Amino acid sequence: MNEQDLKRAFQDVVVASSPPPSMDPGIALDRAHKARSKRRASITGAAVAVLVVGVGLGSAFALNPQGTKDHMMGAGQSSSSNPGLPDTQWGEKWPVGQSDRTATNGPQADRGTQLLELAKASVPAGYEAPDLKYTDPAMHGGMLRAQAQISSNKGESPEIWQYTAYVPVRKDGKVGRLTVTVTTPNPKDPVEPCALVTRSKGGADAGCKVHDVGGKQVGVVSSTTPGQNDATWASYRAANGWTVTVAQEEEYPYAGYPVLDRQPFFSPELAALAADPKFLLGS
Repeated sequence: MNEQDLKRAFQDVVVASSPPPSMDPGIALDRAHKARSKRRASITGAAVAVLVVGVGLGSAFALNPQGTKDHMMGAGQSSSSNPGLPDTQWGEKWPVGQSDRTATNGPQADRGTQLLELAKASVPAGYEAPDLKYTDPAMHGGMLRAQAQISSNKGESPEIWQYTAYVPVRKDGKVGRLTVTVTTPNPKDPVEPCALVTRSKGGADAGCKVHDVGGKQVGVVSSTTPGQNDATWASYRAANGWTVTVAQEEEYPYAGYPVLDRQPFFSPELAALAADPKFLLGS
């Protein structure tokens, strides 16, 4: 029963209960009884209808507040252009089994683990890659870790995956970091080596140098600001579109360990490491 039905029922009750014209007292009494019964039935029915609707909406709101709000405001259910990728509140769609952009199991997570093993094996002689813990109790998890993430995806094709390995590099009790990032083909990635490494490091390309590694062009940028964490980045884009960026730092940020005396690799060595085909993860 909607508002109009309730109003109409109330009007009928008013009409039915209006004083009747002069007639037999018995007939008048009988009609009065019928009008009162009808009025009670209408009011009871309306109350039950309101209660049922209220309970239904309350339950729905408890289970899905946003959906109930959208329904009451007149918004219909959204449809996904890719039913295999569930919608999130921002419109991104993640692969089945993922609640966000990070894969914690399956073939993509396995690639992240594979990259971590390759990065550990790349630490130069004289250094080690221990599975250290942060000294700061506010930091959680280990310093030796891997990650596999899909880019922010709203159903576009192709899917773009990024795999990252973080490796503590220790020598004489001092600890730096080696980071290897591998990305599947992305049409938006720059082809020019210095532009690629600039994008990868998220800063200016001042001092960028292109190294030739067996015919492969690798962009290398160093940051040696006094009093700051010295670091070097090397980026390479393979012919198949995959990109590899290797970064080395004298300090492992937020780890709380003494800083390395120097970076583990010289720039040409870091460039050669970035161009190593093993990092293309079997593409």
